[in-house]
Amino acid sequence: MTQLVDVKVKDQYSQTYNVKAQLRQVPENSEAERLDLFKRIEHIVVDGEVILPSIELLFESRQTENIYRVID
Repeated sequence: MTQLVDVKVKDQYSQTYNVKAQLRQVPENSEAERLDLFKRIEHIVVDGEVILPSIELLFESRQTENIYRVID
């Protein structure tokens, strides 16, 4: 079962947003369960846009110029 959670992100202009994040599905009692929340995020949803993470765990919008980083 996938899990949708509320997270806070900050863009490159230091504006903070409350958005939804979908977490990766991990098997129970696996090492992945102990990963930090931001490392388990499959994608975030900002204003209806699904944004996938880059290698640096940043989320770059294709619709706007914003780049987001999970802060909480």
